[in-house]
This record gives sequence, structure tokens and C-alpha cells, in this order.
Amino acid sequence: MTTATKTTDMISGVDVTPRVGCRIKPDGWPVGEQLIEGDSFSALRVLTGSAVIKSLAVHVEVTGRTIQYKNWEQRVRVRITFLGDCEPDTVVHGWMWLNPWA
Repeated sequence: MTTATKTTDMISGVDVTPRVGCRIKPDGWPVGEQLIEGDSFSALRVLTGSAVIKSLAVHVEVTGRTIQYKNWEQRVRVRITFLGDCEPDTVVHGWMWLNPWA
């Protein structure tokens, strides 16, 4: 689905590009968290809900081929890479909600 020159991902005419405002929920997490603007280390970060570590650098890649609808919300399967700072990256799978209010 992703190529070196492609800047957006489309499924059935819907832009599924990971961006600020989308919410991700890795498999095994009790709730999803919102993607926020990153820094020079990573374009996107995810809030953690922790007072100690407020956010984590992530790379989100769309792996789903169809958009799923649940409670009138659009979501798609993704591969989430938590970028390690001097440690190995951790790769998990989960969901990304496309609706900014989700």
C-alpha cells in the first residue's frame, strides 16, 4: 500500500493517512490514545496517560485493506512501531480511528 513517492493512503475513497488527531489502540491496550505532533525524532507521537512519560515516538503504517465501521466510527488495522531511543524498536498491531472525535 505504501510506496516511496506516495504521500497519502486511500481505501475506498477515504484518506487513511496516519495524522495528528487520529486515535490508535494497540492490541492489548485497554483504551486508545490520540496521535499528536512529533518532533525532530518522529513525525508523530502518541499520548501515554502517564505523568512520567507523557508521549512516545511512533510510526504508524496502514495494513488493513478495508475500512471497518463500529458505532458509526471508521477504523482501519495498522502496524505501530514504537521507536526506541538507543533501544530496539517495538512493533505491534492495532486499530486506528479516522474520525478526529473518536
